Amino acid sequence: MASLKAFALNAEVLGTEIVTIHVGPKRKPFTLHKKLICDRSEFFAKAFNGQFQEAEVVMYLVEEDTVAFDSFISYLYQDRLPQFSSTTKCTANEFPEQKLYPLFFLAEKVCCNELANKVMDAIQDFGLLNEVIPGNESTTMIYENTHEESKLRSYCILMGLYNWIKSMENDDKDCVESTAHLARALPDFAGDFIELQFKYRDRFQKGNVADAQVRNDEEGFGRCFFHTHAKGEVCHLESVDS
Repeated sequence: MASLKAFALNAEVLGTEIVTIHVGPKRKPFTLHKKLICDRSEFFAKAFNGQFQEAEVVMYLVEEDTVAFDSFISYLYQDRLPQFSSTTKCTANEFPEQKLYPLFFLAEKVCCNELANKVMDAIQDFGLLNEVIPGNESTTMIYENTHEESKLRSYCILMGLYNWIKSMENDDKDCVESTAHLARALPDFAGDFIELQFKYRDRFQKGNVADAQVRNDEEGFGRCFFHTHAKGEVCHLESVDS
């Protein structure tokens, strides 16, 4: 979907039609403006504006996370990520798994690239600030909830490579064995690990190991490396520079 650079809630943006989306196994209802959600998500645009869906105003997403969907609604109406810090009661290691990853999974599923990109930025920044990288449980969670081309998978692998190389430099055998165990348990992870290790071998040299959490070209892979942009979409970071 096209990016909405100049965000403002008005009658034209909201429209007049209302839809209800029931989320999670308990089918928690969320009521919101149809035009707003369809303009920001290709998934919902196709669902509510399909050939035989003219009168459809109800949808069921029983497999989705209600907390993540609530954050998605906040993003739609405020054009920014929720302020998690005031309500979150979890450790630094738990925060990405409980708040950031589920929101990314949802954004990816509903084809909301701008939200996924903003969450990806938040994942990198939070990890760098709190020295948190995806461990085995997080990596398994990511691979179970994303598609094979997901940028979150790439981030997970590149951070895994960073940690793996640093561990070998420090003779940390536990980390090396943990990575090997993960590769045995997740064949897709093993394949991605080998592929990206070869593809970016120049960025993982001794004494000059790229850190995927750093959003610049010198120390990391660039500020937009883990973003997804469809044709015609403008990166949200461009509005920061303008």
